[in-house]
Amino acid sequence: MQKDMIRHITFLTLVLFTFLLVNLSSQPREKAIPSSRSSIQLEKNIIFNDSSSICYLSYRIPYSSLVFVKDDDKYSGGLTLDFEIKRDDKIVDRKSSSKSVVTDSYEGTLSEENFIEGVISLDVSKNDYVIKPFLTVTNTDRNIPLDSMLIQQKVILKEKFGHPIVVQSEEAPSCSSSDFQLVNFANSIPYSPNSYILLIPVLEENNEEIKVKIDQEGKNILDKSLTDFIDKDFILKECENKVILQKENNLKKVKYFLVKDFSYLMKEGNGRLMISVGNEKPVEFGFTVIWQNKPRTLMNPEFAIQLLGTIEKENIVDELLNADKKDYSKVLNKYWDDKIPNKKVAFNELMYEFYKRADYAMKNFGSVSNSNGAKSDRGKIFIRFGKPDEIKREYSTSNAVTEIWKYIQLKREFIFTDRTGLGNYTLD
Repeated sequence: MQKDMIRHITFLTLVLFTFLLVNLSSQPREKAIPSSRSSIQLEKNIIFNDSSSICYLSYRIPYSSLVFVKDDDKYSGGLTLDFEIKRDDKIVDRKSSSKSVVTDSYEGTLSEENFIEGVISLDVSKNDYVIKPFLTVTNTDRNIPLDSMLIQQKVILKEKFGHPIVVQSEEAPSCSSSDFQLVNFANSIPYSPNSYILLIPVLEENNEEIKVKIDQEGKNILDKSLTDFIDKDFILKECENKVILQKENNLKKVKYFLVKDFSYLMKEGNGRLMISVGNEKPVEFGFTVIWQNKPRTLMNPEFAIQLLGTIEKENIVDELLNADKKDYSKVLNKYWDDKIPNKKVAFNELMYEFYKRADYAMKNFGSVSNSNGAKSDRGKIFIRFGKPDEIKREYSTSNAVTEIWKYIQLKREFIFTDRTGLGNYTLD
């Protein structure tokens, strides 16, 4: 899988250097890009042992959702999560978790790739609970109520099966002998080229084989019998700012079956997991595949199609826009998938790279007269060729500012001039 990914990325680079070398045509139809996304991830997992069950509440919040204060050459931030645990409309317990973080740069405070993670535990063996979380962001007076979480005994188990737990396929942090790191993504599977594992709790002492089927939008993703399981108790704990599953005692009545090699075949959207033993009727679990770091310019499919005018002929863009609006996502995905035929994973690296560049252009190349930085001359060049190897800025006596972008490997140079002093750089 790793070799395939390396080849895929190499191919992606070559495709970008050739495919993006086309005209600078653009479309006049344009919409604002949605700017808000849910970034606070809360997850609950039930860990079973032979005599009881423990609920673990975990969280993951990106640095970009925190507020940092500069102290000398460092930036510090953090959070506190308070949980009110209610039974029969009465508060029976409170739990709290506080975290702090320090980063070396202002850019680090804006990161959506670095997270604060943590976990607390709650004994849920006998009762139903309502858990109300509150988030306090350090360096502010904000106390944000989050959505309540329900724990109901009748839905903790579906017959003999517990809800699957999504874990990483790579090794857990080195501070533990644990086999697994929790994905910690609100019980969802990230849409990515990576492979993830589902741990399926099965509460039946003599069962050593289950049948598993996974489908999505009518497509069969996985259909096989599994005999790979772990018969040890787990606890969830914090380790190097991650949440890990650490092995504890041997179990007699509980087994955790491992579902592998399926997640990179799945697209964004809902899926179904069906589990059965022998000839018994399958038990179904629903789950969601979410694009964790989806570019903002992809949030509005119509706008995303319009951005293709940066690299594509006008008639091609018009043809895509002539589709029914409800099908925009489908035709856009097909457009990009056709650029990489016979790819082995659902995730399209070329599409991701294009719209990641568009995001950067939107944010960094807008001006007073043109707020859409992706449609500016600098934005168009950035989307087509990526970040320059060198940028040189020159100033003239007439107050004009010139930027010279050099792409060494491509042997290309682009000169942009701002003659107004308002950031309106035009390609010379």
